[in-house]
Amino acid sequence: MSVESKPLVFVTGAAGYLGFEVVYQLLEAGYSVRGAARGRKVALLRRALEKYPKFEVVEIADVATADFSAAFKGVGAIIHTAAPLPGRTDAETALKSAIEGSLHILREAKKAGIEKVVVTGSMVTFPEDAYGPNDWVPVTKEQALEGNDFTLYIAEKKFGEQAVLDFADKHPEMDITIFCPPWIFGPFAPGFEHIVPTPDFAAFSTNGFVYQLLRAENTNYHYSPGVLDVRDVARAHIAGLHPLTRDHPKRVPIVSPYDADFRDAIRYISEARPELRGRLADPSTVPVWPSYKLAVDLKPAEEAFGIERESYKTWRETILDAVDRFLDLERLWKSKGLEFDVPSAPPM
Repeated sequence: MSVESKPLVFVTGAAGYLGFEVVYQLLEAGYSVRGAARGRKVALLRRALEKYPKFEVVEIADVATADFSAAFKGVGAIIHTAAPLPGRTDAETALKSAIEGSLHILREAKKAGIEKVVVTGSMVTFPEDAYGPNDWVPVTKEQALEGNDFTLYIAEKKFGEQAVLDFADKHPEMDITIFCPPWIFGPFAPGFEHIVPTPDFAAFSTNGFVYQLLRAENTNYHYSPGVLDVRDVARAHIAGLHPLTRDHPKRVPIVSPYDADFRDAIRYISEARPELRGRLADPSTVPVWPSYKLAVDLKPAEEAFGIERESYKTWRETILDAVDRFLDLERLWKSKGLEFDVPSAPPM
C-alpha cells in the first residue's frame, strides 16, 4: 500500500500505554495521525512525538460528550483505545462512560462520514474459561456496581463491546472491528519516557504487573491467564484498518500462543539481567493455574487480517524488552534527582 492511500487516523487515548504504541507504529508506517489526549498529557504527547511531522494532538476532555466535528475533519479512520480505568471515578460513572464513550465516538464518526473504526475490547476472563468471539464473562451491571474494581473493569469492557456490536448491526455501511486482547504487557514505545517525565505509575496500566517483578517483596500478579505483547496488540489494530475481506468478524479475540507464566518471567530476568537478582520477586509467590494461556482460535485473526500465528512476540521477548524500558525510565528519573520505589499496591 502506498503512503498516499493511507488515511489520516484519529487515535483516542493516544497518551496511554496501548494508544501510544498504536500511534508510534502508525507513524513509523507512514500514516498521518491525529491523537487525542486531555489535560497535561496534551503537551507531553506533543513533546514525545515532536520529531514526526505527520502527527498532531488535539485535546478531548471527555470522549463520551465531546464535539468531534473539528477533530474529525479530514479523518479517514479511527482507532479507539481510550477506556476509563477502574478506581479513578465512582463505579456508576465509570460503567456509563465506558459504554457511552464508545457509542459517542461511533455516532460522531457516522456524522463525519467516517466508515472505518477499530475499537479496543478485552479478553480478560477467568482461569477456567476458553474464549471465542461470542463468549462473554458472566458479570451483570449490578455485580459491577457492587463489586471490586476488577469486576467493574470486566463489566466496562463487556457492556461497551456489546453496545458497539449493536451499533455495528444497525449501521452496516460502517466497517467496525473490535480486537479483544487479554492482559497487555511489553515495552513502552520509543518516546513514552516523555509521557512519564516524573514517576507516574498509573500510566503503566497493566504493564505495572511486570514492573512489580522488580520488587523483592512483591505478591501482586495479574488475575487470570492470557497475555499479549503490546506491540502485537497495536499491529492488530492497524491491520484492522485494512482487512483482507469486507466480510470479516466484527469481534476478534487475539492472544499470545505461548505460555506466559510469571515464574518463567522471573527466571528470564534473573538469567539475562543478573544485576537485578537482588530486586526480583520470589517465584513461589506467583499463583499456580492449570494453564498459562487461553484456548483461543487465532485463525480468524490470520485469515481476515493477516496476523500470522508465527509472528507473535514470545513471552521472553515481552518480559525482557519491558524490563529494559522500565530500567530506562528509572535511569531518567534518577538523572533528575527524583526518588521513587516500585509500588506495593497492585496496578488495578
